[in-house]
Amino acid sequence: MLRPILATSLVALIAATPALADRVEAPADITAVTIYPEGATVVRQVTVDLLAGTHEILVPDLPVRTRAENLRVTPSDDVRIGAVSLATGRQPVTDDTSSAEVEAAEAEVERLEQVLRDHDTNISMIRLAVAAAEEQVAFLRGLGNQDGLAAASPDDIRALAQLVGTEVLAARQAALEAEVEAQAALRARADDAELLEKARQALAALTAPVDQGAVLTVTVQTDADGPVMLDISTIVGEAYWRPTYDLRLTRGETPTLEIDRNVLVTQYSGEDWDGVALTLSTARPGEQSQAGEVYGIPRRIISEDELERERDQSVSAFGGMSEPVMEMAPMVIMEEIGMTTDMQGANVTYTYGGEVTIRDGVDDLRLTLDTQSVTPEIWAAATPLRDDSAYMVAEITNTTGEVLLPGEALLIADGSLVGFTDLPLVAAGDDTKIGFGVIDGIRLTRIVPNRTEGDIGVISRSNQQTETAVITVENLTGESWPIRLRDRTYYSDQDDLEVDYTASLPVTVEDPEGRRGVLEWQFDLGAGGEQEITLESSLTWPTGYVLQ
Repeated sequence: MLRPILATSLVALIAATPALADRVEAPADITAVTIYPEGATVVRQVTVDLLAGTHEILVPDLPVRTRAENLRVTPSDDVRIGAVSLATGRQPVTDDTSSAEVEAAEAEVERLEQVLRDHDTNISMIRLAVAAAEEQVAFLRGLGNQDGLAAASPDDIRALAQLVGTEVLAARQAALEAEVEAQAALRARADDAELLEKARQALAALTAPVDQGAVLTVTVQTDADGPVMLDISTIVGEAYWRPTYDLRLTRGETPTLEIDRNVLVTQYSGEDWDGVALTLSTARPGEQSQAGEVYGIPRRIISEDELERERDQSVSAFGGMSEPVMEMAPMVIMEEIGMTTDMQGANVTYTYGGEVTIRDGVDDLRLTLDTQSVTPEIWAAATPLRDDSAYMVAEITNTTGEVLLPGEALLIADGSLVGFTDLPLVAAGDDTKIGFGVIDGIRLTRIVPNRTEGDIGVISRSNQQTETAVITVENLTGESWPIRLRDRTYYSDQDDLEVDYTASLPVTVEDPEGRRGVLEWQFDLGAGGEQEITLESSLTWPTGYVLQ
């Protein structure tokens, strides 16, 4: 009875044991990429038909820089994930996963390489024919040097000479024909060599540089036969996107500023991203993720007697030499300061409508986002202290409802290219000023008429200094311009140093944007008009003090 019982037990044990895990190789296709200002999330998809049970899925050709810490595997419904292993060395053997396009390109390269080898063989055979003809000519020439010709009759010598001449001519013709054939073969080889170089370039365009990649092994368990899908998410640091703008200013009764928004995308991940869904995000996962800490400032006081004792002890310690005494500033633990472009969690994402291809390290992909339009306020900015002409400025309020990220901008005014600038971050509802180039027809001059003791425009006394400047703005254009002119005067934090100024035209704004000592005049200047401003600045201080 022992044998039947044992057999029955083995059958029951086998029936109760899950099927041993088998290995299935399945390449992962990159389907979607989310790119941040620095870094990207890459999503791959694996689909494989499996029987119910436990299996190991091998995913080859991942970039060698893939990090296990940033790798996530998400299965389809009714599939359970077990162990996940990422191998960068001692990898299991995997099949070639080249695409049909790559295989066709490789086959074309191999075909043309064989064509060149055939050309080389053919050319060598032709060269042998040339060499054989040359040897025949040399042999025929040697016939005239034989000793037996001394006893030959003139008719025999004449016949031999005619024979040698005929044969040499035939050999020379054969050599020439072979050389012509060799040159034609060389030209044909050169044409095919050019085709081979183009085929190699086409293959290189389809394939990233071959590195020893990583292999991902995922253990899965499924209760039913059917397709199993895995989404594999990895994070790479070598990917970037940055905005660029075309700013088109149109003046007139109803001025407009059109903002053409574009992005430039590049990546150095170690693999090509071919035909992927692209999302751009303003999130910055690699930067500071929480607010900095604030620490109190420790201070203490000591009596003057104690301070004197400490100094005496220091002198004794230095052998009678006085130790340098410095007033120590309080120790402050500095907060880590984040970038000023933080949106406090209000991230924006842009999803591109079609599939894109971004090759590793060689593509700088430009994509168009959209065009927004805002209404600008336009004026001429005049700084005669620095410039001879005024500059056109457009001030806008960001009414697009979206943040305008920092980026390089191409400036176009009334259809003409006027320059480039760096657009700062402009939050929704915020204001910014954009310069649109020089206005050659608005001339600026600034002179200082008073000259005394070699100081240009400065009259100095023992406790007083006065400076006078005459500023002139001329409008030589054929249209009226709103002018915003800025100049400067003195300022001081000391009550004993008195600062004063007078201007022939009332100042519109003092200390604009918190810039102390800066004065701004705002006025309209018609075509052909001129505005003169006399600015006198003075400093007065008590006797016994020196101006610095």
